[in-house]
Amino acid sequence: MNTPNQRLRSLHAEDIMSRDVIVVTANSTMSEAADVLCERQVSGAPVVDEVGRCVGVLSGSDYVHSEASHLEPGASSVASPHSSLGCYQIEDVQHDLVRRHMTPAVQTIDKKCSLLRIAHCMCGEHLHRLIVLDDHSVPVGVVTSLDLIAALVTVIEKEQPPSGKEPQP
Repeated sequence: MNTPNQRLRSLHAEDIMSRDVIVVTANSTMSEAADVLCERQVSGAPVVDEVGRCVGVLSGSDYVHSEASHLEPGASSVASPHSSLGCYQIEDVQHDLVRRHMTPAVQTIDKKCSLLRIAHCMCGEHLHRLIVLDDHSVPVGVVTSLDLIAALVTVIEKEQPPSGKEPQP
């Protein structure tokens, strides 16, 4: 019988990654990218070039940083409602291209990367997602911090089903 520790050590990125990769293109506008992120209810996505290669990552943090760079010290800006999903867009950057605001340094992993290595990378670099690339630098998966936590919960609960009681602090 595998212990939870052994089971966790046997898992890899390909076991927990989301395979339905949501991407935005580098030549999309920030408003178009916001639409994609809101519609798919994700906080970030790989950015691809015209042939599908990963060239960056766009996340909610990039929108905040974009807006902050436009503000004068002490000034404020108002975000306007963007859609029925309750998402917002920042008016100053809506027509700018994604390539100007994305994070170009992409942290990627191989599909055989262990969960422990993924956790170390996420913690050490303060990342919420790692992109899994194929041999041509095309995104084939995404591992998020939530995927990592879900794997942990699944393995632990298979060993010992929840008792229905809330954990004590």
